[in-house]
Amino acid sequence: MSQYSDLSHLLIAGALLGKLKPVDPVRIQENQRTHGELPSDYVEFLTSIGAGTIGDSQYSLYSGLIDPDFIYGDDRQQVENILFFGDDFQGFNAGFKTDEAWRVVEVTPLDLQVSVVAPNFQTFIREMITQL
Repeated sequence: MSQYSDLSHLLIAGALLGKLKPVDPVRIQENQRTHGELPSDYVEFLTSIGAGTIGDSQYSLYSGLIDPDFIYGDDRQQVENILFFGDDFQGFNAGFKTDEAWRVVEVTPLDLQVSVVAPNFQTFIREMITQL
């Protein structure tokens, strides 16, 4: 039984998580080869619930982790040691602070301020779903 089985009612078409698609385990393995062992709650969400657009374009959950240079280019020094997993379509990016026990952080778009927003992915995603 998945730690996210209580969210299954949100997976139907038209529901908040209805546009998410489970991520192929091969994609997860590729991410693990590149970034090391990923947090199990994150992996379980991707494989049992999925990735994609949450709600009516309210949040984007990527199918894998994104390096800071892909998003921030030359400004990446402020966001080193963060691997990004999603954004709110308004420039706020969320990811794991890999040098701090994979805590979840959010980066503000104007000043690239990094703030810890959750101790783990499960706490983050559940709070985000509740807010939407």
